Amino acid sequence: MLPIKSAYVFLVVCLLGLNISLAQNAKIDSLKSTLGSDIDSIEYNSLIGLVIQYGSEQNNSEALKFAQRANAVAYQMGDTAKIVKSGRLIGQLFNRMENRDAIDILKRMAPIAKRNNLRNDYKVILNGLALAYTIQAEYDKALDIHLQSLILREEDGDKPQISISLNNIGFVYFKMKNYEKALDYYYRSLQLKNETNDTYDLDRLLINIGLSNVHLHNFNKANEYIRKGLAQCGKNCDYQIIIEGQFGLGVACYNEIKYDSAKDRFNESLRVAIKSGNRRFQAENYVYLGRIAIKENDSLAAKKYLQLSEDIAHQGGYNQLLMDTYKQFYLLYNQIRDFENGSIYQNKYITLKDSLIGEELVKNVSRIQTNYEERDNLNIIKLKEEDLVRQRNLNIAIGLIAVLAGLLVFVLYRSNSITRKVNSALSDAKGVIETQNHRLQNINRELDAKVKEKTADLQKANEDLDKANKALVRVNDELDNFIYKTSHDIRGPLASLKGICSVALMDVKDPLALDYLTKLDVSSGRLNVILTRLLIVNQINHAIVGREHIDFNGIVDDVLLLEKKKGLPERLEIRREIDAEINFQSDKDLVRIILENLIDNSIKFYNDSERIKPFVHIKIAVQNNEDVVVSVIDNGIGIAEAKPDKIFQMFSRASERSGTGGIGLYLSKLATEKLGGQINLRSTAEGYTEFYVSFPLKMQAS
Repeated sequence: MLPIKSAYVFLVVCLLGLNISLAQNAKIDSLKSTLGSDIDSIEYNSLIGLVIQYGSEQNNSEALKFAQRANAVAYQMGDTAKIVKSGRLIGQLFNRMENRDAIDILKRMAPIAKRNNLRNDYKVILNGLALAYTIQAEYDKALDIHLQSLILREEDGDKPQISISLNNIGFVYFKMKNYEKALDYYYRSLQLKNETNDTYDLDRLLINIGLSNVHLHNFNKANEYIRKGLAQCGKNCDYQIIIEGQFGLGVACYNEIKYDSAKDRFNESLRVAIKSGNRRFQAENYVYLGRIAIKENDSLAAKKYLQLSEDIAHQGGYNQLLMDTYKQFYLLYNQIRDFENGSIYQNKYITLKDSLIGEELVKNVSRIQTNYEERDNLNIIKLKEEDLVRQRNLNIAIGLIAVLAGLLVFVLYRSNSITRKVNSALSDAKGVIETQNHRLQNINRELDAKVKEKTADLQKANEDLDKANKALVRVNDELDNFIYKTSHDIRGPLASLKGICSVALMDVKDPLALDYLTKLDVSSGRLNVILTRLLIVNQINHAIVGREHIDFNGIVDDVLLLEKKKGLPERLEIRREIDAEINFQSDKDLVRIILENLIDNSIKFYNDSERIKPFVHIKIAVQNNEDVVVSVIDNGIGIAEAKPDKIFQMFSRASERSGTGGIGLYLSKLATEKLGGQINLRSTAEGYTEFYVSFPLKMQAS
């Protein structure tokens, strides 16, 4: 019986769906039958009805065609309200299709709606215009317009509409990567929805809260909110919510280093995005799939995904996505040592980043925030002034009552003596009240002045700090780019020089010439090592810290094998003492850089005295269940007393034996700080030199 019942239910559902589809088709046919009417108002209403019907079916291109026709009819009629409504619908449809033409039509409609006091249309137009600017990554303009819309909705006291504006403002801050500020607006939006039992767009708001928590590494909270959002959407969930929800879960898995689960989520989001024609989220998913492929060293897959993302972002004008794609291409090409293409994409990334998130954007956003906050402060001051007026009126009323009471006493007792006493008391009371009011007003004025002064100081300090931070970031980027490009440009001629030396050493017979050529060959080799290490500086500065199990014994074996190839001193004894069961996860490449330079440094500066047996002692152990400590101890020539504070600086050399220009220990310090550790130098009780590095046992991926 159960299969028959299930089949019956399925048949009923199919028939209901067919009936709905037939009803919609009948409605569309009915509306189309009235087109071509001689009466413009009938023609306009039919066209708007078709826009709504096709729009509800997500047939945006067909809806747009009828909206444009309706707008043309409205202009013929000269009906401002109809012009604004049809123009607003065109802008909303362009936004759905993520077409940048939305900005032009909505900018034309906004002043018309405002001038003719079409308040509801004006608020919707502002939202649409701000959304269009957000898609184009013009975040200062988007924020300014969203705040204008918020002010209008607050004046109307419309809590559901205020909630929408708060959500939109939070999204702008999210795109600017200010996740704390975004969460502040999202939670305010959620509070209003809870107060009014408003479920409109609640699913998207919950997903937005989840995504912000992902980027703040609050993964449990992130997964909780995203799953709540998908549950709120229900079984017949809109494509866009499914896309955003699955994408959000994918980002959470990616940040938790669960790459297989992340790929499943991104592929599901991508599948629905392709099915629904959502180009922007196709590119979003391709970028993250490319990032995972880079992490898994699958350069072919990474190139494929990033190329797809670049094509879509370029065609759609998705500047933020294009910038993210350029950055991943730069990291990919550096990983596979294609430095020429890496440099090209690094320059593209820097150029686009400066154009989108430059000093002008920071200044504009700061100005917009300040203006909005000043408006709130003015409202507070206005409320204070109103309170003072009410207090003053109350005091006057109290004075009048007191006077009337005095007159009543005068009438009742008919006594001049009593009257004088009462009046005197009332006068004294009035004087006290006036004095207190005057003091209160002075205190309030002083407090207001101090608040304004401190607010101005704080705003100036914030602006100066923003400028300084921006300038510092730009200088660092330019310095890294200069080091990388200069090192890369020099390596070609240097390789040619070294090749010429090698050929000359085989052909030249003159002893003096051979001596010069040998010295030139050695010097070019040292310069090549220095350039390689400068490139490693750039690599460390731009590295995304990975997380994998660290096999210290394996890394030390590799380093010592490399040292043997370079040639170890004959009498040098190398000892190691490495705990067998260190469970430590970190970035393998950065850990190798640290160990390689510390061990190489100890071997290079060994004690060559015949009276002393030189040694290098490598110790790696866990201390207090909190830190992993790496120590490299040697009885070499030591560090001069004047140099321990400078030994980790670039180009600082402890001895003339240094063949790398004093970069090795700088690389160790740079890589250690990238991993959140500390590096230092000390002398042991026996007078030996010890370099030691401590890493937190539980590290967070950056």
